[in-house]
Amino acid sequence: MALSAKRPSKGKDLKTKLLQDVTETGGKTKRLNADIEQNLYRRIKARALEEDRSVSAITRQLWVEYLSK
Repeated sequence: MALSAKRPSKGKDLKTKLLQDVTETGGKTKRLNADIEQNLYRRIKARALEEDRSVSAITRQLWVEYLSK
């Protein structure tokens, strides 16, 4: 779904639609690269191992939470 300019009164509906698009599973994926400090990566990786999750799964959850605000 492409972002487009909408009337302000439709902002909540647009936000709901965008959040639904983000949280749906099974869609195409895109790679996201970010440079972070090595010690931060080690901490993230250690937490992911403790929780038996992937770094990607944690990252997706953080983006969904960020976008739901």
